[in-house]
Amino acid sequence: MKELHKRIGHILWVFAVLFAIMGGYLVYVAAFEADDFIANPFNARVNIGDEGVKRGSIYDANGVIIVESVAVDGAYVRRYPLGPVFAHTAGHSGMSKAGLELTRNFTMYQLRWELVQRARHAIFGDELVANSIVTTFDASLQQMIFDYLDGTNSRGAVAVINPSTGAVLAMVSTPSFHPEYIGENWGELVADRAASPLINRATQGLYPPGSTFKIITAMAALEQDPALLDFVFECTGHATFGANTIQCWGGTAHGRVNMTRAMAVSCNGYFAVLAEKIGAQPIIDAAEGVFFNSTIPFELANNDSQFPMSVEPTMSELIETAIGQGRTTTTPLNMAVLAGAIANGGVAMEPYMVDRVINAAGNTINATSPRMLGRVMPPEMSVVLDQMLIEAVADGTGTPAAVAGLQTAGKTGTAQNETGVDHSWFVGYATADSPTVALAIIIENTGGGTRASRLAGRIFEHMMIDQ
Repeated sequence: MKELHKRIGHILWVFAVLFAIMGGYLVYVAAFEADDFIANPFNARVNIGDEGVKRGSIYDANGVIIVESVAVDGAYVRRYPLGPVFAHTAGHSGMSKAGLELTRNFTMYQLRWELVQRARHAIFGDELVANSIVTTFDASLQQMIFDYLDGTNSRGAVAVINPSTGAVLAMVSTPSFHPEYIGENWGELVADRAASPLINRATQGLYPPGSTFKIITAMAALEQDPALLDFVFECTGHATFGANTIQCWGGTAHGRVNMTRAMAVSCNGYFAVLAEKIGAQPIIDAAEGVFFNSTIPFELANNDSQFPMSVEPTMSELIETAIGQGRTTTTPLNMAVLAGAIANGGVAMEPYMVDRVINAAGNTINATSPRMLGRVMPPEMSVVLDQMLIEAVADGTGTPAAVAGLQTAGKTGTAQNETGVDHSWFVGYATADSPTVALAIIIENTGGGTRASRLAGRIFEHMMIDQ
């Protein structure tokens, strides 16, 4: 009998431990993973709401309505006044949900002072109005960028952030779609694999970075030996490394160039020789230091930039990687964060889209506090890179991004790809002396970096006029 009691005691202890583990896991999920469960598109409750509640609106930073609910025949219907302009960020709420409509779904069904609202609804017939979202977006900027890309039937993406806070000022992806009609157009949208209109290219598109990667190669070299800033190379338009020969754009011979001038004119030979000098490890460290091979925290689905080069690459792989070709791929969001870090003295800020949640009366319930993502370079390196990128716009490949009376900085890129004509990149910020805007632009299959640079200039000018 004594032995039986002992065994029963052991069993009880086992069950007690199991219950404790289950309880601990439930607490962990509630505390740390609740948002992921709530926003998971496979969660059937995502599309369940209180039909008597007017779902909250989504506004831009200036109070412009991006999404709202209106009463139609006694029921609330979701309306998107700006059509496809915010389709990939604000999202949609049709046959399924995406964007902020998904990630902030339950926020926009929550009632502030619910008992009071329901009492007034029962007694006076007042509407039950849920909380709303105020974003960091500038709707006029978003519209301008969308009109530029959509008006030229371009496939591409733009990410614009405030470098000192990480607030996303605009995020555009084209081709797009109208959120109100997604249900009836779903089959056509899904079937269009070539245009992929449902993909947010700004966060999910993975592209070869082209010459914009030379910023990272320069970071690697300066970290290895600051004296390399003054390293001079005689560019003849091409450079040979064993059996491998690379050319500068159009075979242009740039003559004697140091790092600053090589960045401005985007000299492939210079950065290939630089990579040969420093080797693979510093470049790997620099790339991973700016969030390649890792996840940038963001509210929307976000692919990780890929940097697969090994510590002992072939010479061909090393020099191709150093000038942004090879197997390296990145997202516009990642490159915008990099530009923002240079503009912000070497500190990268975590990008975010929601400024605050407000109740039906317009009072703030909670607000987002900017968070540092990490220091990606020392302040003195950011100053050196800043001077390089200023020259690239003032007297280099980025001159289409120049704006009269405004000091801008940036780097162009021409990304070769297997699908045809090269992609056009621009990564930069303004004003260079007091940055308020950092951005990355990719326009697919348009040749050199001119198209992206020209759009960057328009964005810089728009933001300075708007301020």
